[in-house]
Amino acid sequence: MMVEEPKIRIETREELIYLLAEAAAIEHTLMCCYFYAAWSLKRGEADGLTAAQVSAVNGWRRAISSVAIEEMTHLALANNLLISIGAGPHFSRPAFPVPPVYFPSGVSVELARFSLPVLEHFIFLERPEGKELHDAAEFVHPLDYHRTQPKGRLMPSAQDYGTVGHLYRAIRHGLHVLGHHMGEEALFCGDVSAQVGHEDAGLPGLSVVTDLAGADVAIGTIIEQGEGAPSHSETSHFNRFVNIRAEFERFLAADPRFDPSFPVARNPVMTKSMFHEGRVFVGAAEAARVLDLANSVYGHMLRCMVQAFGRHDDAAGKHFFVDVAIDLMEVLPRLCSHLASLPADLHHPGIHAGMTFTMLRDIARLPTGPGEMRVMAERVVEMAHHAERLFPAGHELAATSEALHKIALRFPVDELRTVHGARRGTPTAGPAL
Repeated sequence: MMVEEPKIRIETREELIYLLAEAAAIEHTLMCCYFYAAWSLKRGEADGLTAAQVSAVNGWRRAISSVAIEEMTHLALANNLLISIGAGPHFSRPAFPVPPVYFPSGVSVELARFSLPVLEHFIFLERPEGKELHDAAEFVHPLDYHRTQPKGRLMPSAQDYGTVGHLYRAIRHGLHVLGHHMGEEALFCGDVSAQVGHEDAGLPGLSVVTDLAGADVAIGTIIEQGEGAPSHSETSHFNRFVNIRAEFERFLAADPRFDPSFPVARNPVMTKSMFHEGRVFVGAAEAARVLDLANSVYGHMLRCMVQAFGRHDDAAGKHFFVDVAIDLMEVLPRLCSHLASLPADLHHPGIHAGMTFTMLRDIARLPTGPGEMRVMAERVVEMAHHAERLFPAGHELAATSEALHKIALRFPVDELRTVHGARRGTPTAGPAL
């Protein structure tokens, strides 16, 4: 049965910018949710899995992580679309669990460990437009509301959409309508050198946008990788989650006690708040310190991505910050998998900690120049020293500090290279200032 989607109204550039920013935010939140589920999975036989279960679980982790990385591609494409029409990149997003009204009432986004209900939830979120599916009961939004944009309004506002694919189809239609009315050259007034393309970051499907044809390619990539439309695709996010569910159900049929993930908290938080309902505070000393480091690495990775966008005619700087962002990203999986193995708090026995993806208050782009490099490098050094204290020699994550120090040494800040270079080696420097 096909479901009729609500109409989305786009009449001005500002409304288009508003909806592209929402698209970027939803890509960012989904990326975090998928990584959270992947990092909650147990790591091997030492965690109580059989050899056959380890093989399956490792495959699920890779598959979910690959979906999350493609969400990162979608986030980059949404930002290229924003820059192409004269706006800036958008990396902000709401805290977890996402409060009502931020997204449509049918889009509930929370951090939860790998389970059958979570897979059902992911399948629902990635469903093709018009396909009638129901979300898992654990994720049904408590409120039913509607978001509309009245005709003729100048100030943009949030609008409803049934699926992510529906939102992007509406954005594509809005681009074509505005391109027809004002002309493509006027609509696509942004500097293409400020975008991040495939030659800058090896993300699958990443491309720059300069006109309607390029916008169609970018939006087509997002829709095809997500729901698999317009034709059936086994590699779409929707079908990858369907396949994981089927395999998980076969393992459960053979052993109903099989639990492939740690009992990780749903919607963990790193600080206590008056809004504590539905959240688990990570207060255990070790878990809190690991969570603090993981969030710092995540926050700085976002800063590096922001610094990569908007670099007019500075290909070297763009490459540098994309590479550093990827290096930081590679630190997170082992860090967050270890975090998932740790108790969250004495007040929540049997519940483990999880990554909160806590956002910095502001991730606006730092001004280009020597100050930019110093600020960015100093933060990596701080994280490296924290990791050294947290994971001493002999710890399974003892190499974390070394990895962070090597990243710090890539920045062209003379004092850092003089102090740390002799002991740790001197990797390739960043772009000359």
